[in-house]
Amino acid sequence: MTINGAHWHLLVNHLPIIGGLLATLVLGYGLFRRNQSIVQLSFGLFVLMSLATAVTNQTGESAEHYLESINALDKVIFRQHEEAADWANIGMYLTGGLSLLALVWKRAKQWQFLPTVIFVTSLITFGLMANVGRLGGLIMHRELRNEQSVQQPAQ
Repeated sequence: MTINGAHWHLLVNHLPIIGGLLATLVLGYGLFRRNQSIVQLSFGLFVLMSLATAVTNQTGESAEHYLESINALDKVIFRQHEEAADWANIGMYLTGGLSLLALVWKRAKQWQFLPTVIFVTSLITFGLMANVGRLGGLIMHRELRNEQSVQQPAQ
């Protein structure tokens, strides 16, 4: 069996979605319990999820090329998936960047509001990531599609 770009993308694409949710839950728990160690752990997880997002983005390009090579690419749905991924990636990079800032910059550690800002950013990012996953599933799973789930792009 040959592993192609689509296989690699399917192997790694769930990590930013599920890992981002896990990091958000850990951060929420840390904030609720006022436990700085747990909050710091969540920041580290967000940095890792930012790296996983970059890997997922790179494998997405090779998946696209593979699907084009076998003529299995629905361009409308793929374009929606790709545009949604761009926004979700920005969200994860922002969340990871703020988390890295909170971990390494001494002055940022004094900002009491920063963990809450990261939490809100992570919630938004998770919503964006979940939508990317939904749209990705529609690319190859035609049984999930209906008239309302696929919108025609504006001309």
